[in-house]
Amino acid sequence: MRKGQAAMEFLMTYGWAILIVIAVIAALFAMGVFKLPTGGIAPCSPCFAPATGIAYKDHNRDNLVIINGRGNDIIITKVFIEETPYDIEDITVGANEAGTIYLPGSFSGDVRVTVEFQDLGTGLLHNATATLHGA
Repeated sequence: MRKGQAAMEFLMTYGWAILIVIAVIAALFAMGVFKLPTGGIAPCSPCFAPATGIAYKDHNRDNLVIINGRGNDIIITKVFIEETPYDIEDITVGANEAGTIYLPGSFSGDVRVTVEFQDLGTGLLHNATATLHGA
């Protein structure tokens, strides 16, 4: 085999490999894998403790959406915003369903929200607390 042919085969083999790597990197870039996270801050931190069975879903200035993961229906009876209790109209949230809680006196910035609820399966009262960021 001639030296020229060997060199050409070498360049063709590695040339195709390099093109494939470039195509994979371009595809990953197009999917946003290399983008830095925007916003910089989570919507809640700390969010509701997993042991409470209540999960954060979304919020805005006036509403908080939670997911009931307790396995039993719950009734939300009271909301505390920064330690101030607000009696609300009882909200029933089915097991594994989302429920919307109206937040009286709309807020902005960081606010600590505690949700008091009754588990209808056990009849016991529970509290779940989260710090919500901005809205």
